[in-house]
Amino acid sequence: LISRRFRAQELTTGGLVVSRKDGSGEYDRFRNRLMFPIRDVAGRTVAFGGRALGDAEPKYLNSPETRAYVKGDHFYGLDDAKEAIRREGYAIVVEGYLDLAAVRQGGVENTVASLGTAFTPNQARLLSRYTGRVVVCYDGDAAGAAATQRSLDLLLERGFEVRAAELPGGMDPDDHVRKEGAEAFRRLVQQAPGWLEYLVRRECAGRDVSRV
Repeated sequence: LISRRFRAQELTTGGLVVSRKDGSGEYDRFRNRLMFPIRDVAGRTVAFGGRALGDAEPKYLNSPETRAYVKGDHFYGLDDAKEAIRREGYAIVVEGYLDLAAVRQGGVENTVASLGTAFTPNQARLLSRYTGRVVVCYDGDAAGAAATQRSLDLLLERGFEVRAAELPGGMDPDDHVRKEGAEAFRRLVQQAPGWLEYLVRRECAGRDVSRV
């Protein structure tokens, strides 16, 4: 970028480089990472996500918010999923980049990722342009369940018809597609319970419901 006459300050403001604390220059924010371009609905790259290729922390590193990118205003993959969402009549929402990649490789095209678990009202508003039906498919662990419940509240408030897929054994969609196959994931999504049944199941899990 410097060779293309961008200034270091522009790269810092855009979140691509970080200034060294000793003032000796800048370094690449995403060094030694697998990169995921984050695009807006028009297909313009507005940010990046990077997964560490080694043991670096954090495991996932994302662009900071800028004038071009506010995390809660976008979905990863919506630019090339919107037509499939319209065609299928609903959207599947997963959490992460690799979840989406695994599901897409399995041929399930109407899938977007929420760029983390913090589902926002603006994301619900954006999704409502393309469908009124959503299947939430977050990780099958406790954090995923909490994130699912938060997303249900926002989607229902927006008037969506919502279902929530339940992944077994704490798996995430990436794990499930790899271990069980794409067809099993399709069935899991198609058989996902409605939001009320999902919440009742969650409350009953681990409890002796035979005792009144």
